[in-house]
Amino acid sequence: MQRLNQIMGGSEYTLITSAIHKEKHKETYGSKAYHPYHLSVKFCLERLVPFLEENNQREAVICAESRGKREDRLLEAEFRRYVVEGTEFLPSQRLRNIGFRIKFFKKERNIVGHQMADLAAYPIARYLISGDSSYRPFAVIRSKFYDGPGRISGLKIFPQ
Repeated sequence: MQRLNQIMGGSEYTLITSAIHKEKHKETYGSKAYHPYHLSVKFCLERLVPFLEENNQREAVICAESRGKREDRLLEAEFRRYVVEGTEFLPSQRLRNIGFRIKFFKKERNIVGHQMADLAAYPIARYLISGDSSYRPFAVIRSKFYDGPGRISGLKIFPQ
């Protein structure tokens, strides 16, 4: 664990994450509750675009973990809709200024970015459940969250 914390803390990367409290979301919005994975993509895009703009990047490939053909198609359609139409907080023009592509990979492919995401996911989940930010793995990755303009944070928690 100590070596893993060293790797996660010493590596150069930026986290843009979205955590959806599924039960709370369902309780709050009932039958109007949005699909959590689709909502998560929206929240991440709203943070990714400012990050890309800050770094003068005009292309991005989103590498998503495959969850099955049907689920992948639905997620891709929602992703494309956001890119074309924008979101409540991100105008479509800003999204269209970035050449986005989305690719799906099965977990067995062992994509490095997916492995890093998995290593960050548990500490984030534990932090959300307990509220304890002193948990060592979370403390290690805390400085890796994107800190964007205004109130844009690399850790979006919904609903609050």
